[in-house]
Amino acid sequence: MASVIRVVVVDDEPAYRSALQRTLNLAPDIELVGLAKDGVEALAMVDELKPDVVLTDINMPHVDGVELTQRLTESHPDVKMVILTVNEEDDVIFDAFRYGALGYLLKTSTPQDVIDSIRLAKQGEAKITPKIASRLLADYRSDNRSSSSNQGQGGGNLFALSERESQILDLVAEGLRNKEIAERLGITEKTVKNHVSNILKALQVDSRTEAAMKAVRARAKDADAEI
Repeated sequence: MASVIRVVVVDDEPAYRSALQRTLNLAPDIELVGLAKDGVEALAMVDELKPDVVLTDINMPHVDGVELTQRLTESHPDVKMVILTVNEEDDVIFDAFRYGALGYLLKTSTPQDVIDSIRLAKQGEAKITPKIASRLLADYRSDNRSSSSNQGQGGGNLFALSERESQILDLVAEGLRNKEIAERLGITEKTVKNHVSNILKALQVDSRTEAAMKAVRARAKDADAEI
């Protein structure tokens, strides 16, 4: 039998904390070991309880979810951080991944999505709300074009993806299947499959979601290098 995943939930809304408690109680392989109302309480709770995964909101008093993610990633690198929030601001999303978040879900996600995100995080894999993934990849694709145009001037394409591969990566993040991508772009399904295979190989990942994560984290490192 698989080991039980120990989880701490962090949210400043009592009603939502209770809703998450009910959701996680549905999963026999997940144990909710702590409920924190803000980041300060969560920091102490993680020190004491040593959870596997922390599921946290962003907008909270004292220590928000981004700062909490940064501090726990530094002090408890084995703890996986998953964001569950209403916040869709690009800068906040980018910073969350920059500081170590492994997943980013909106509160419109289904209970099963939340449970799946915790299971994937425990395995070191990512789950991102399709809407968020699409925006991340749109930003990446824009940067990819800029880097390509600046080659020879110190710039470079991070993953050496072609324009078509970047386009397909964006559509994959929107949740489109290979057949739908083929119809959208007017190419064969076999061509799409080949491109997806090349994308995963270039990014050295095993899944489509991991590809999105790899892109945004590389952007974060590149941004740090320019500061």
